[in-house]
Amino acid sequence: MFIKIMQAECMKLKRKWLWFLLFLGPAGVVGLTLVDYSVRYEYLIQQNPNVWEGLFHEINITLPTAFLLGGTILASNIAHVEYHRSSWKHLLSLPVTRLSVYTAKFIVVMAMLLIASAFLSIGIIGLGWWLGFGLPSSWKTLFVYNFYPFFSAIPFVAIQIWLSMLFKNQSRSLALGIMMSVTMSGMGELPSWFIWQWPMLVFSDYRNTYMITGAIIGIFLYGAGAFHFIRKDVA
Repeated sequence: MFIKIMQAECMKLKRKWLWFLLFLGPAGVVGLTLVDYSVRYEYLIQQNPNVWEGLFHEINITLPTAFLLGGTILASNIAHVEYHRSSWKHLLSLPVTRLSVYTAKFIVVMAMLLIASAFLSIGIIGLGWWLGFGLPSSWKTLFVYNFYPFFSAIPFVAIQIWLSMLFKNQSRSLALGIMMSVTMSGMGELPSWFIWQWPMLVFSDYRNTYMITGAIIGIFLYGAGAFHFIRKDVA
């Protein structure tokens, strides 16, 4: 039954532009980095003799913000599709549990973000080849820098899904998500326990801790959101 719920969630999004977002987000990050290198190639090469490490630094100027914005948009739309069609009562009258509905929507959002991260990996490799860097010097480093935002941002995405399922007016959850996504990139002085800042801390000495803690807290916030949804009246 749960597999059918997952399939239904994917079908609802099949004709929406959200699938295009999986390509647009990574393409935007790679494109902006390419423009940066086109303008400042000599300067950037001189800044770091390890060209791939320098490329990862430039990628992560825009990656965390793009990732958080993508998570915000996906979370809002996967809840909006039910509110827009006024189909909550019909959906919940079926022989499915509220927990399975909430879980399916959470998994779909996280899966889409994971797919976007995979596309970004391909884009980064292609960008490095285009710039004459060859293949990455360390595939492990590529994985860490590319997928770090995914794990560290799970609490952020869990909160956005929770809020999107809570409010019929999606402008509230969108406004909070966009505000936090955009402002966090320039708020490096915030304390490290501030979970909205974790996706920006990929170059921290404690990045592995943020990834693991992000996954743990994200699961806890998913559980809290699911518990709230189970008890909440929706229309």
